[in-house]
Amino acid sequence: MQIGKLTNKQLEDLVLSRLPSLSSSTVVGAGIGADCAWLRSDDGMIVTSSDPITAGGNCAGTLAVSVSCNDIAACGVRPTGLLLVLIAPPKAEEEDIINIVEQASVEAKRLGVDIVGGHTEISDVVNDFVVISTAIGNVSKNDPVIKGKASAGDSLIITKTCGIEGSYIAANVHREKLEDKVPAEYLDEASTYNKYLSVVAEGVCAGKIADPNGTVTESGFKASAVSLMHDVTEGGVMGASYEMALFSKVGVLLDISKVPVTEATRKISEAAGLDVLRLISSGSLLIATAYPELVLDALKTEGIEASVIGNFTDKTGIYEYLDEEGKVCEMLPPGADEIYKL
Repeated sequence: MQIGKLTNKQLEDLVLSRLPSLSSSTVVGAGIGADCAWLRSDDGMIVTSSDPITAGGNCAGTLAVSVSCNDIAACGVRPTGLLLVLIAPPKAEEEDIINIVEQASVEAKRLGVDIVGGHTEISDVVNDFVVISTAIGNVSKNDPVIKGKASAGDSLIITKTCGIEGSYIAANVHREKLEDKVPAEYLDEASTYNKYLSVVAEGVCAGKIADPNGTVTESGFKASAVSLMHDVTEGGVMGASYEMALFSKVGVLLDISKVPVTEATRKISEAAGLDVLRLISSGSLLIATAYPELVLDALKTEGIEASVIGNFTDKTGIYEYLDEEGKVCEMLPPGADEIYKL
């Protein structure tokens, strides 16, 4: 099988279609485009999500904390707890394990998240470190909750820039492959992009903006001005846009000329032959909203850069993008992330 995430069809055929039906205590369970589960609690709801880090190399500890917390934040919820599973190959040294744990600890402290448990072992079934993180957050009955699906006419917003995580990994894990092709100043810049990997600030900020019309969600909570959010992980901006539209049963039109990319990320992607729009990008958050100015203003107040890069349409099942020349092109479903080319 191909390296990377399962295709949407494989995920549906091999996994999702074989899961048992959900009980009434689960509001949202596993699904394509649904990164988090929502479980009923006495005081509101519990939100949880798991993610593996398999291509993080010596950055795995930082990435493990960021990606799971980002999933919770993409629900408009602040993560509070984290479980970590660390599986190391026999070739690992004690210092390698210490490095990953210390990285994770620094990132968790920065985000205000408790590492509350997990599991650690050495196994000969892996060739490199695998770090799996599960994040948890809570929603009270008084908190606005995102509506859960994008609607036709919603704007598509991205925070920060695309390709953040991919260029960070490339600059730190694969630097020797790029040193003859990319000026050192760009590699040095991208090597510090770990400071941009979290979307907790923007996720919580956007999710807590109440719908100006005072509507409520199907689960009875007051609604947010945000319809749906998705952090940009494997598959990049195109993959995340596609998944949001598929999950919401609407179409999408992405204008790639409006997608912000730093010069460092652009140089690294071009030198490595990577499609920056399909490059893993934890640190970027996609937001669907019927109130783009309201969301943009709130993010700006928090010092968070954001841009409108497209919109969702009433063309169900039609996923498109405008190329640099303004031509409408078909957006293919997400496949193996570009980072694996390195």
